[in-house]
This record gives sequence, structure tokens and C-alpha cells, in this order.
Amino acid sequence: MRILSIDFSIPYLLKDENYPIGGWAVELLIWLRALEDAGHETAVLTWKGALAHVGPGEQTKLIETYDPAQGVRVAKYFYSYIPKVLAAARAYRPDVIIQGARGVGTGIMAFVADQLKVPFVYRVVSDADVDERYKIGLRQYEWLSYSWARHRAAGFLCQNQYQRDQLAALFTGKPIHVIHNPIVVAEDATAPLLRAERGYVAWLGVFRYPKNLPLLFRIARELPAVEFRVAGMLSRDADQVTVDAVNGLHHLPNVKMVGYVRRADLKPFLSNAAMLLCTSHYEGFSNAFLEALAVGTPIVTRRPVDPDLIVLRHVLGASVVDELELCRSVQAIWELDADDHNALARRCQIYVKTNHSPTAKVTELIAALTPLVAER
Repeated sequence: MRILSIDFSIPYLLKDENYPIGGWAVELLIWLRALEDAGHETAVLTWKGALAHVGPGEQTKLIETYDPAQGVRVAKYFYSYIPKVLAAARAYRPDVIIQGARGVGTGIMAFVADQLKVPFVYRVVSDADVDERYKIGLRQYEWLSYSWARHRAAGFLCQNQYQRDQLAALFTGKPIHVIHNPIVVAEDATAPLLRAERGYVAWLGVFRYPKNLPLLFRIARELPAVEFRVAGMLSRDADQVTVDAVNGLHHLPNVKMVGYVRRADLKPFLSNAAMLLCTSHYEGFSNAFLEALAVGTPIVTRRPVDPDLIVLRHVLGASVVDELELCRSVQAIWELDADDHNALARRCQIYVKTNHSPTAKVTELIAALTPLVAER
């Protein structure tokens, strides 16, 4: 099967640069490599100049399209962006097109799929993609493009059951599959560090509205005896409430702002933490959860952000209802007996190895795509 996607941040991810990378790019790269290992062909449409930027030797097939910095606002989509994406996609001759992260790109890829007469499949990457929050952070033409594309989609790939239920109510009869995110964990992965070697609460993400930095600030202020290390950088479109919360975190004596953590440094950052705290308003299936669990770091999160309640059902940390409970859970896991914490860490790592292997998840993905391609 020849599978085509589009993403403009993957070149920066491949170079492991100091650049804000969304969860979809991280997830997509894992999918692409697992698909290639399974014998399928994959390619990613991306920006003009990306090949020289990444350099030789990269196994991920990148196809250049246009320079996003050039052109007249909105009009550029019609005289430049869409024609170049269409030409590149036509030359690749895909069997199916998959796109994730809602926006104008969703509409472009749905249109391209229509022109090539191949299935367009949307990968849901946030709970906000499937309910009334889908307009958040988008200009009118962007959310209109996304809304149109959803109606043109041949099927959907969801990260959790909530997403599936919402879409099933909107698009009766369309194929909608739940496939949890994959993560690469070596069979001989290092055992989790002991509690005595873990010295802080980790927080990880791009500083923007969905990540709820004001809640992080309130919890860190409420627990002055607990050390917090906050990894990330401001989004280019960060709202003022987020900026104010980040400024507040900089002034708390128990908070260390560590800046953007490169992929190469992510494992030690998470493995040395007593827990990963998630304060998000909404997610889908956070890659940070899997990355933390892979090194035996438990999760503390609110129930609405716990995907299919994996943290609650598999006892991987704390999954709570409200802000007060979240603060108490941070305190409780911080003070957990060392032997109990070490057992929790081992359980976290075993869960990921058992349930999120890229090989197993790719099998689910191909099973979902095959009927759509056959119907073409």
C-alpha cells in the first residue's frame, strides 16, 4: 500500500531542532517508520527546501511542495499551495491519503484525494476535533475547510472511544476506528529508575491554551515543598493567559523552567521524574503519556484527559475529576512509599510494552485502511 500524508514540522523533528513540535508529527513519524518496516510505502508532503534542511541519509521520504512563507494571505492557497500539493501528490500516486491536525490543510488534502480518486482518511489528534471546540484557535476559513473535509472523508481513525462516539453521531455509516497511539520501546529497555533517583514533578508541552498553564501555576504555588520542572516553549500564537501563567511560573522558587527539551534529551528528563503531571483542558491520546510510561514514570491527570481511562483502569498513576484532587494526587504520589512507587514504575513500563507496540498498531491501521482502498 502507498500511503501519503502531509506535515510541515517533521523536517524539524527529524533534525531534533529547537522548534515547537505538535503531537501529531511525533505520532506520524512513528507510524511512517512502522509502516515501512511492515513492507508498505510512505511519503510526507512538506515545505520547499526541507530536503536540503534535513540532509542526506534520512529514511523518511519527504516530498517538497511550497514555501509557506511566500504568497498573499488566503489567495496563495489557490494560485500556489493547492496546485503544488496536488501536483506532488499526483506524481506520488498514493493508494490512500491520511492527514491529522485540523485546519486548512485538512480541506486541501481532502480536495487532493477527491482529484486523485483515492480515499481521504482523517486521523483525529485531539478531542476538540470532534465536538464544539473544533473552531478554537482557527480562523473562519480554516475551520470551514476542516468542517468540509470531515464530510468528504472516507473514514476516521480515532485515538479514543470518546472521539469515536462523537463522530459516529455525526457521520452515520462512515468507517470509524479507534487505534491507540504507538510508541517504540526496546525489548531490552532499561528498567525504571528507583524512587530515590527521581527528584521532581515533570510537565511537558508547548505553552498554549489547551495545555492549561494557569492550572500548572496554581498547583506549583500550592505545593512549595515539591520541585517542578517545566519543559517547553511558547507557541507562536500563545494567548495572554498562557503568557501570564508562564511568567508566574518563572517566579516560583520551586519551579525550574528547563526550556525546550530535544527528543534526544526527553528520556532522561522523564525517567528522572517522580511523575508526569498533565494539566491540559483537552488532549486526544498524549504522546507524552506513552513516553513517560515507557520509562516507568506514572501519570497524574484529570479524568477527561485520561484516554479511555487507561491511567485509571491500569493503575498507572492518578486520574481524577477536579483541580483540587489533582493537586492532592501530586502530593500523594510525591510522598508514596519508595517500594510502592517502584512497583508502580514497573507496572507503567510493562503496560506500554504490552499495549502500544508499533508492530501491533500498524496491523490495526492496515486492517482499517484495506477496505477503503479496496472500495476505490
